[in-house]
Amino acid sequence: MIQDRSFLKLADNSGAKLVQCIKVYKTKKVELGSLILITVKQVRPRSKLKKGELYKAIVVRLNTLISRKNGHYIKCSENAVVLLNTKNDVYGTRLVGPVTNELRKKKLTKILSLTKFIV
Repeated sequence: MIQDRSFLKLADNSGAKLVQCIKVYKTKKVELGSLILITVKQVRPRSKLKKGELYKAIVVRLNTLISRKNGHYIKCSENAVVLLNTKNDVYGTRLVGPVTNELRKKKLTKILSLTKFIV
């Protein structure tokens, strides 16, 4: 479950390693495709991002059970997000790790086109 002060991993190649959730927008319960406000805690060397900067992000993997209409359940091993820039476009150019198909219902096909694994 993601809430305020939760640490999350990044699923893109934007340059950050670890981020922390500050605020969840619009809903109390976080689901796939939710918009959150994050701060950068750890960065990779030679990155454009700076530690402590604020960004918006979209949740792409959750560590909770996600039920589907066909009766199957999906659970990822970690919570991961994708960084957004000021124009609400994806910051990175590549996604690392699997992304669930539920993002298609939220009309986030740009994120699905950047990844190799759609579950």
